[in-house]
Amino acid sequence: MKTQERAFDGAATPLVSAGKTIEEQSFCIIDAEMGPHDFPPDQWSIVRRVIHTTGDLEFARLIRIHPQAVKAGCAALRQGAAIVVDTRMVQVGLSPTRLQWFGNAVVVPASQAGVRETAEKEGLTRSAAAFRRLGTTLNGIIVAVGNAPTALLETLRIMHDERIRPALVVGVPVGFVQADTAKEALWQFQAVPSITVLGRKGGSPVAVAVLHALLELAYGLGPA
Repeated sequence: MKTQERAFDGAATPLVSAGKTIEEQSFCIIDAEMGPHDFPPDQWSIVRRVIHTTGDLEFARLIRIHPQAVKAGCAALRQGAAIVVDTRMVQVGLSPTRLQWFGNAVVVPASQAGVRETAEKEGLTRSAAAFRRLGTTLNGIIVAVGNAPTALLETLRIMHDERIRPALVVGVPVGFVQADTAKEALWQFQAVPSITVLGRKGGSPVAVAVLHALLELAYGLGPA
């Protein structure tokens, strides 16, 4: 049976009515359990969606959002900037409906031809080799890393050594090796707006949640 998407502020949302109702109820529960906090409304939209995705209120304590991250990310999305991601998991997790709002392409450089050979030749992980090849194409785009700390470390190296400036870096890799140090280094690099999660927690679903929240804010489905 075909279902109809619910109109919201004059545009179709990715959820049917029943799903949207459940999402709204979940947000109300998160708001109640979280209680008072210091996040401004636009940042809270991001934090709340991460909590909704993970079921973990601790992300409110771990997440870090650069003061210009929401503004820079929304501006880049509205201009149709590409989103470069470290895994296909992030790519397939992103809502086609939301991506169509501004025509944002999602690029997975690790899946491109020749990356494996470059990685073996240079003694890099596949993710690091893939991001190293991007160079100046990272200027003005959005980078989202949910799984590979080495991709985030390579992004940081490019930004520091080559003075390349993405519009926004969402760096939330999960894991026990280099993940925490990569994210701490990203947070310390304040020259580029970023969103990260300190410690071991994170993952591709968190990266997707952050991007979905930014797309909704950019589209006007939130307080930004």
